[in-house]
Amino acid sequence: MALSFKQRDLVNLEFALQREFLGTNREGGYLSTTLNFCNTSRYHGLLVVPIDAFKGRNHLLLSSLDETVVVNDMEFNFAIHEYPDTFFPKGHKYIVSSELNKYYSITYQVAGVSLRKDIMMLHGQPQVLIRYTLLGGADAVQLRLKPFLAFRDIHALSVENTVACTDYEYVSQGIATRLYEGFPTLYMQLSGEHTYLHDPHWYKHIQYSKDKARGGDYQEDLLVPGYMELTLHKEIPVVFSASTKEEEVASLPMNFSKAAQQRAPRDSFENCLKYAANQFVIEKLTETRIKAGYPWHLSYGRNTFISLPGIAIASGNTGLFEQVLSSMQQYQKGGLFPRLISSHAPNEYNADTSLWFFWTLQQYEHWAKIPPKMLWERYKHTLSSVLEAYRDGRTFPQVHMTENKLIYAQRYHRPLTWMNGTIQGEPLVERHGYIVEVNALWYNAVSYALTLAQEADDRDFVAQWEAYPAQIAQEFVQTFWNEHKRYLADWQDEGVQDLSVRPNQIIACALDYSPLKESQKKDIIDLVEDKLLNDRGLRTLAPDDKRYRGCCEGSMREQEEAIYQGGTHTWLLSFYIESALKLYGKDFVAEAEQLLSHVDQDIQNYGIGLISEFYDGNPPYVGHGCISQARNTAEIIRSIYLIQCYREGNTKKM
Repeated sequence: MALSFKQRDLVNLEFALQREFLGTNREGGYLSTTLNFCNTSRYHGLLVVPIDAFKGRNHLLLSSLDETVVVNDMEFNFAIHEYPDTFFPKGHKYIVSSELNKYYSITYQVAGVSLRKDIMMLHGQPQVLIRYTLLGGADAVQLRLKPFLAFRDIHALSVENTVACTDYEYVSQGIATRLYEGFPTLYMQLSGEHTYLHDPHWYKHIQYSKDKARGGDYQEDLLVPGYMELTLHKEIPVVFSASTKEEEVASLPMNFSKAAQQRAPRDSFENCLKYAANQFVIEKLTETRIKAGYPWHLSYGRNTFISLPGIAIASGNTGLFEQVLSSMQQYQKGGLFPRLISSHAPNEYNADTSLWFFWTLQQYEHWAKIPPKMLWERYKHTLSSVLEAYRDGRTFPQVHMTENKLIYAQRYHRPLTWMNGTIQGEPLVERHGYIVEVNALWYNAVSYALTLAQEADDRDFVAQWEAYPAQIAQEFVQTFWNEHKRYLADWQDEGVQDLSVRPNQIIACALDYSPLKESQKKDIIDLVEDKLLNDRGLRTLAPDDKRYRGCCEGSMREQEEAIYQGGTHTWLLSFYIESALKLYGKDFVAEAEQLLSHVDQDIQNYGIGLISEFYDGNPPYVGHGCISQARNTAEIIRSIYLIQCYREGNTKKM
């Protein structure tokens, strides 16, 4: 499989502007834009880095870099920007091919000259490298590079102002500049000799079509400080560096080549998944986090626990579990794990986040073959604290165990489950009271903790909790199961069941400890297959529901509604596959592989080599949201692992 594109697609703006690529530095920074380098979103840019002075939030320094080639005194600008009612320049018409493997490459041809541009972000560095190679058609050409600077939060937009500092200083074969106080200095350097002309001015009303489609602000002004000009000789690459520290320019070409050699290829579906999975691992000074998605998501408790198993499987690193879980334990307060993993934010809690910790530990045990006694000895305090916090209602009293031993979630000022969309502060999907996956996870958590404690002969814990599972299971079925409909309510409050056909009930079927009978699981699996399953995952609502929105289009509210009122989420597919594998065994392997093949077909359609945040509920299942989502990627990887285990008959611990 090659992630490559031909000229006919790249010159087609409708095609090229809908496809984006991503590079990361594994420290939270990234570069991302479309196939032809036309930014269509405020989140696009060539150098985005977290800044400690601004609470670690990501900020865009270098938005884009315009290249102009001079051939026989004629100028050809390879750049492309969208302005009101037009694109200018229109450099995409010179593109002949592009490819994403260890880095992104694009080739231009004009006036008989062929030039290749390669771009990557270095791992462990706040630095992007762009390598230019004259392939043929002339022995030398003039190359002019014009940087477009933003120096802003990725969620904001820049406007022309008199505060921006246009001063600069020369550094080794380049310049250094900083537009505003508090920001790091941006160093722009070249490995080749060049001249720099300082001519600062603003380019106004650059617009972003995706932001416009969302219904928000979509225009900004960017500052160009001047341009660099050099002679590019045939087959002698020149490397441009943008970094927050001054670089040794002589080593830039070697650094590019060395980094490329060390990178894993993206030459198959599974290799793309592995590469994408590793991009979510963020190494900080004292901890290891899982980023929920690129470009705009942060690290969240729930997403970390759901994503960690698949990401660890992709890396083949059992130690990653320990690193991330140890980091997460630093944030556990009063027995609960917070919604947002950040040292800059106050603790907030969800209804289910801490219960996913038990599920993550189960995956760790299964995959790494960790002895249960060892897990209990290592995590007893963490597990006990979580169960006690839910049981006693301390720390977050809005979510607590009631007399029937189930977990009750009160109405709150924000949604407390993964279906957390809001418009003007109002939840898009009402879910309160007894929530189905929260209580399925609660049953699984208590049952699993008891199993570990029994293996470790912890009689005190067993005596304290051993009566709970039977009562939870009985009350769960009584509360959620609808005998007439033959499926689980999504939530129940004051004796009234919400019978919306949603995918959350499949989680109760997939868990190692389920309160459901086999016959009930089969009915749910059949319902999910009939109403919710499609080529990208599971819909969030059945199409025959009057609230169903099958396409993410229209007003901002309508687009938000589409995410949880019909939008397809890929991570849920793994719970469907796991449920069916547990019910049907090896006989379901072929069908499971077929389901994953549909996901395979999509990695050239939105985020290249990546799995999107969500998809339309209706064909052709267009991708939306962030271009690379951790839990979606991780759970497809875990699905592949599960299928392999069942194919090989290695399911004793599953």
